[in-house]
Order: sequence, then C-alpha cells, then structure tokens
Amino acid sequence: MYDFHDLNINRKIETEPLPAEALNYGGHWLDREIDGYMTLSTSGRNEFSRQINSADRVDDGAVYLSSRIESKKITVTFQLLASTIEQYNERLRKLKQLLFKPNQPFYFADLQQYHFVGTASALTLDSETLNTTGKIELSLTDPYLHGNVKTITGSGTQINVNDNELIYPQTPDKLTITPTKAVANLAVACNDKNISLSVGVDAGQAVVIDFASLNLSINAVDNLMGLTLDSNLSDFYISNGSVISINATGSYKLDYEVKQL
Repeated sequence: MYDFHDLNINRKIETEPLPAEALNYGGHWLDREIDGYMTLSTSGRNEFSRQINSADRVDDGAVYLSSRIESKKITVTFQLLASTIEQYNERLRKLKQLLFKPNQPFYFADLQQYHFVGTASALTLDSETLNTTGKIELSLTDPYLHGNVKTITGSGTQINVNDNELIYPQTPDKLTITPTKAVANLAVACNDKNISLSVGVDAGQAVVIDFASLNLSINAVDNLMGLTLDSNLSDFYISNGSVISINATGSYKLDYEVKQL
C-alpha cells in the first residue's frame, strides 16, 4: 500500500479505523502488524525549542546574533497484551524488527498528509509481564513536518509561489530551468538571495539546481564549480507569495515540499 523512494512517500490516506495517534513507521502501521499492540498516546509532536546565540552587553542583557530550531524527540506510549510467553516474545520481536531501521519517514493516523523523518532511538517497557505498557522514543534531527512534494511548472522569467500552506520560509527541493536561447550568465533571484552562473548555458540545456544536495548540473553533468561565490543555495528561501526571477526566458519546474513545525 505504501511506496517509498528515498524519503519521499507516495502516500494513500488510511481510512480504516485506527487509534487516533497510531504510528506508521517506515510504512508499517504498528497497530495493524503486531497483534496485541495498541497506541495509547503521544507527546512532543507539537513542541519545539530554539537555540539562541547572543553576546552579553556591557550593561544589562545581551545582543541577539542568531538562532536555530533544535532537534527534538517524540514519545509514543503503547500497550502490549499477550496470553502466553510465546506470544509475548513473538510480539516484542516483531515490534523491534519494525523499529530497527534508522532515519525513516513516520506519521500518525490523525495527520496522515504530513510526515516526520526520524529514528526509533529507544524502546522501553514499564514491566516485564504479559500485559504491559511501554514507550517508543523517536529522535528527529530534522524537527519539521514534511508534506508531499509539490510542483510548479511554466515558462517565462518569473515563478510565482502561491501556496497558503507555505507559512514558514524554506528552501525548495529542486529548480530546473531550460532556456530557449543561449545565456552567458544565468541568474536566479528571490527576495535578497541570488544564484548566478559563471559559465554559459546553451539553448535547450536543462540547468538543475538541487537545493537538497547543494548541487548544480547543466545538461545532466554536475557543474557546482560553475556557481559564483556569492550564490545562495542553503538559504534561498521561498514562502507563500514569493516571486523567483530568472534573467532568461525558458521553461521552469520548481519542486518543493511544505514544511511545518
């Protein structure tokens, strides 16, 4: 039912009854695949913390310099029931097997259109009895919720980003530009950020700016050195209402996924 390509999910919304906060980890509904298992509650899903860098003033207080959203943890509390020690061992074995792979997409039954990416970093049981409760700790180096990849295509010299779900500034996944005429120095701008090439691009050659891997290719050949030193890949942010300007006419394709805290 679930197809995975790297960390991108071709997701079908699950409509059969599940606990409201049932966990799907790496494409597996634990409540379905493990007999006697039931999700009870979760914590930490809507929390975040911010690390602030500052410099102390000579007088009171400090001067704000920068900040970053820190990694976070989500805890899933569950119940596990068994009638015999054999059932208990088999159900625990299955649970550990499904949680084994690190850095997996996961999501919950009450918000299936968005997913996190993280690792089951701890499994604890409250008691070593046939009927017990326990906790799954999920560690997220990326604190954001991710939606499915969206695409804007068209032609011209401007890309208008109109998406009410894009409430936080974020980098796109990928931008592909194919000019209709040769251009000596292709340049792309959004707000105060710029991406410029120091090499020429012939008509019909696809320029792919890959923000996820911080790479650039021209006509399917990597050419990261073709970027000027003042180009911004890691902080080329878009949000709802952004306009991306291109200094050459041609076709474009912008891929991005909505991120939310």
